[in-house]
Amino acid sequence: MHRNINKVIFSGIQPTGVVHLGNYLGAIRNWVKMQNSSKENELNIFSLVDMHALSDKYKLDHDINFETSLKHDTLTLAASIIASGIDPNKSILFVQSQVPEHAELTWILSCIAPMNWLNKMTQFKEKKHKGASLALFSYPVLMAADILLYRANEIPVGEDQIQHIELARDYAVRFNSLFCKQGEGFFPLPKAVNTTFPRVMSLKDGTKKMSKSDFQDASRINILDDPELIIDKILKAKTDSISKVKFDDHRPEVNNLLKIYSTLENKSFKETEAIFENSSLLQFKEELAKSVIKNICPIGEKTEELLQDTQSLAKILREGSEKAREIANANLKEIKKLTGMLG
Repeated sequence: MHRNINKVIFSGIQPTGVVHLGNYLGAIRNWVKMQNSSKENELNIFSLVDMHALSDKYKLDHDINFETSLKHDTLTLAASIIASGIDPNKSILFVQSQVPEHAELTWILSCIAPMNWLNKMTQFKEKKHKGASLALFSYPVLMAADILLYRANEIPVGEDQIQHIELARDYAVRFNSLFCKQGEGFFPLPKAVNTTFPRVMSLKDGTKKMSKSDFQDASRINILDDPELIIDKILKAKTDSISKVKFDDHRPEVNNLLKIYSTLENKSFKETEAIFENSSLLQFKEELAKSVIKNICPIGEKTEELLQDTQSLAKILREGSEKAREIANANLKEIKKLTGMLG
C-alpha cells in the first residue's frame, strides 16, 4: 500500500476542547486545501493526537485532578474536521493512541539524543509549572516520532511549532548518521510548511493567541457557536478609540479582526482596507460577523449532525487508524532492523 507515494504530508491537532476559529483558519482549513490540491502520488495524513493532549491534561498537584473528557473531545474534533472538508476517503484521518508504533518510536528516539536538545525547547519553558509531568517535558520527542514514523516530507504548522519540526529534523539526521550507510538515509528530512494565515489572536487581547484554555469564552469564536452568539462576541471584541478601519502595528486587536475578515473572504489586506475605507468600526464588525456566520456556522451545523451518530464517527477513525498503522508498522519494522533489534 502507498508504495508509489513520493510525498507524505503529516499534521496533527490535539483534542482538548471545542474547535475554535483559530484552529480552523490556522490548521484545518489549510489541511482541506492541501487535500483537495494533492496529486495522485501524494499522501495526506492527519492525526488527532490524543496522547499529546494527555501531557498537560492530568494536573499533577496536591489535589490530583484527572479530567476524563478526552473521548468526547476526540469525537467532537473528528466531527469538526470532517465537517470542515477533510474526506477520510482522500486523506488518512486517525487517532494517535490507536497506533502504538508512535510510542515505540518515541522510546527509540529518546535513546539516541542528549537531554539538552529538549532543554532548549521554548514551549516547555513557557508551560512548565510546579508538578509538571515528564510528558510535558518530553512530548517533543513524541511529536518527532509522529512525523518520522510516516517518513513525512512536509508538515503544515504555525510559526509556534517551527522549533518542533527542526527538532524532528535533528532526530532524523542523528538516526540516519548512526544506522544508515553513508550517503543513504531512512528518514527524509521533514520540512515545515507555514500555514497561509498568521496566528488568530484572542478577541479580548490582541497580543495573546486565541485558545481553548482561555477561561473567557468571549475570547474566541467556537465552531459550535450559534449566529446570535457570534454576533455578540464580535460586537464586544476589544478594539480601540480610533474610528478608522485600517491595518496598524500599534492596533493589534483591529489588525486581528481585519486579518480574520481578509482570510475568510479571500481578500488581500489592501482590498479589505479599501472595502472599509469609509466605514466605522461598528459597521466593520457587523460585516465581519456576517462573514464568520457564513463560513463557520455551516461547519458547526454539520458537526452537530455528525455527533448524532458517534458510532459511525468512531468507525471512521478506526478505519483511518488501520490505514495509518499499516504504514507505521512497516516503517517500524525497518527501523528495528536498522537499530539491531530482533524484530
